[in-house]
Amino acid sequence: MKLQFALISSIACLTLAGCAGSYPERVVTKGPLICEANEICPELAMRWNEEDRNGFKITAEINNSNKYDIKQFVFLVDGQPYAYSTINPTQYTGTVSANSINVPVSFLNSFRSGKEITLKLVTDKGDIERPILKANGQQSSAYLTFLKGYTGKLAQ
Repeated sequence: MKLQFALISSIACLTLAGCAGSYPERVVTKGPLICEANEICPELAMRWNEEDRNGFKITAEINNSNKYDIKQFVFLVDGQPYAYSTINPTQYTGTVSANSINVPVSFLNSFRSGKEITLKLVTDKGDIERPILKANGQQSSAYLTFLKGYTGKLAQ
């Protein structure tokens, strides 16, 4: 539903010619990781890096009454770690703790070809590790968000 809304918004923006700038901003909605019912379940959002147009800004949000200081994102792609430190201090809005990283397009190439992907968020209250793509092919909404932002289309 969120992806449909984003697509409708983008089409409306282009049709009405009311968008700022000479090109539409490449924004993808957020999606949750694969989590059990009783687990903290972070959501990831991705945005094209407008400053230099050569990468993506990935934001993780944790919606929980405890405030989590998110310090680092570690993606495990088929056992290979890709660690990124956050670019700003964690922001807190109500019960949501959020922080972001910048990743190069080259990282998303390896991400897209991965068979098993896990994200570990390093926080002041310990690590939160959840699957993004399981070896059995189960895809999280966050994974589909990445594919949509990277390729412009969803996986089959």
